[in-house]
Amino acid sequence: MAKFIGRRVNVGIAKESSRGVGVAATYTLPKLNITFEDKANKARSGESLGNISGEGNQAVVTGRFSEGAIDGEINAKSFPLILLATFGTSTPAAYLSVYKHTLTLANTNQHQSLSIHINDPIGDTIFEGCMIDTLEIEVLQNEFAKFSAGLKGKKGQDSSFTPSQAADYKFVGRDLTLKVAADTSSLAAASALSVKELKLTINKNTDYDWVLGTLEPEDVLNKQFTIQGSLTLNYEDRTWRNYMLDGTYRALSIKLTDSRDTIGSTNPEFYLELPRVDFAEWESARENDDIAGQTINFTALYDVANGRLISDCYVVNDVASY
Repeated sequence: MAKFIGRRVNVGIAKESSRGVGVAATYTLPKLNITFEDKANKARSGESLGNISGEGNQAVVTGRFSEGAIDGEINAKSFPLILLATFGTSTPAAYLSVYKHTLTLANTNQHQSLSIHINDPIGDTIFEGCMIDTLEIEVLQNEFAKFSAGLKGKKGQDSSFTPSQAADYKFVGRDLTLKVAADTSSLAAASALSVKELKLTINKNTDYDWVLGTLEPEDVLNKQFTIQGSLTLNYEDRTWRNYMLDGTYRALSIKLTDSRDTIGSTNPEFYLELPRVDFAEWESARENDDIAGQTINFTALYDVANGRLISDCYVVNDVASY
């Protein structure tokens, strides 16, 4: 078999109609890297056999599953499918001659599952019942906005997958508008912040649902849901330090708008609004020959008054539904 480089590997994703039942890929997902692969648990005998060997004489496979990550650039058409699996619910609606997909956090422990397809020169594999475990988003200057989706699922099976690459809409650092305000109603009028770097991490704390009598997990379940992030800015005042010291709560919004491409009578867009965040772990950087900077972490808190962790999240594109 000929050797190959990672660029020849294709990744397909699809929303499963029945949980854990594989379906054909609806999107071939452009990727930067993939570490998603089969894994195995083993039971190793600990019995002594009359000598000093400490490993026994048997190692039996007790569980087979898949785990790893897919890294890529945020594409306006395919990324909402990852967001659907992350949040659990997507509601499409006509919007300015295209579509607006509103993502809401489903208060369940069985969010939308995905089928993941991998095609490479060795062969084609499908992984069924895959769940998003973590989703990391990074926006940097002079780079495309990126994501890393951590996944857990069932063992891979041989399959047939024909990749179909298609053009999509992307976002870069200049497309970011980030705002903070006292509450969500004040965000629209707030000024955009001069942010150097944004990182966001969604953690779903998924777990395999193992049962006796089978090698594969019965299901993969999401548990507690958290959103955390960090901002890097110039150090021009003590506002962010005081947010940390004073225990200040703020509403925060993140918007990526691709103004280079027109769809319908608008532009591709990603928006996330958090109604209540707190700030921690503020640090300054004041090296002799560099502009002073600062980094602060934030955590999304539950908005008890309105019963929500996320006040708004949507993607605008020209896809009718997922």
